Amino acid sequence: MTGSIPVINACMAHPKLDVVVIGDKLSRDSKLTVGAEAIQKISHVNADLCFLGTNAIDTQHGLTDNDWEVVQIKKAMVSSASKVICMTISEKLQTYQPISVCKIEKIDYLITELEPSNETLAPFKEAGVTVM
Repeated sequence: MTGSIPVINACMAHPKLDVVVIGDKLSRDSKLTVGAEAIQKISHVNADLCFLGTNAIDTQHGLTDNDWEVVQIKKAMVSSASKVICMTISEKLQTYQPISVCKIEKIDYLITELEPSNETLAPFKEAGVTVM
């Protein structure tokens, strides 16, 4: 289940993969579907895992973004999942944007291009996030 246009395009190469596309309105900047219909559809799902990209993450503010509609989708996704996996590049670590998605305690796993032993990731480990 996804509203990510790049993920939808990648899934096209796998003909045996069933994909549920959520959506309502296209956010061209984020390449993601947004809107009330998408949020409603997400709210009816009990997902095991949520893979979530981010614009900013730090231990004090948690996961944040700068687009109101995208934040509402991400909040719904976090609420509907048992585990949340945040994927980001290291430049976005220890940065924050004006709109809160969730506190750091909601993030179970953090994936970056850095080695898990990198000192930059130590605050996240101390906050209880499993770094991969």
